[in-house]
Amino acid sequence: MSQTEKYYDNLKEAVEKIAGRKLYSHSDFTELSESIYQKTQTILSPTTLKRFWGYLKNESPNPQKRSLNVLAVFAGHNNWEDFCNYLDNKNDYSSEYVTRNQLHSFLMQPGETIKIKWYPNRTVTLRHEGDTDMFTVMQQENSKLEQGMTLHCEAFIKGEPLLLRNIKGGSIKEPCDYLCGKIMGIDYEIVK
Repeated sequence: MSQTEKYYDNLKEAVEKIAGRKLYSHSDFTELSESIYQKTQTILSPTTLKRFWGYLKNESPNPQKRSLNVLAVFAGHNNWEDFCNYLDNKNDYSSEYVTRNQLHSFLMQPGETIKIKWYPNRTVTLRHEGDTDMFTVMQQENSKLEQGMTLHCEAFIKGEPLLLRNIKGGSIKEPCDYLCGKIMGIDYEIVK
């Protein structure tokens, strides 16, 4: 396997991690195309994605640089070159410095909201309460967290699990902690 093919495989893996699943069917590629557009405001057709993933057997999987740039941005990097540099400098240790795709709670404004997503199809919207790391659950889909619960969170890091601490309210009897995105990490966006 060539170095370029290794980069391609790593990019596919990074995109699937953000997407929250492996890509196997036509609908997977259609949903990914929509997610890419929502996150990057750039269109990559399902056919282009299928070709890159090798889903179209009779077509060359060699993508254009534009497609690689868009996929790298979707995976949390500045562009394709940045992604390759990241891989070249990445070590295989179980710990590393976090330098990108993070948001510290103390930088948020009171009343600002953040939408967190994780596999499979979990979504929670939190409102910052002005304390450095306190939030209230405003909405949730397919999550055990309940509207009105309060919790603490110091930072959000894309692609990593998220620990929510000291959760109170709702149907829980005593404060507890909750881990989101244990398998594939989380994604987030500030809601305007």
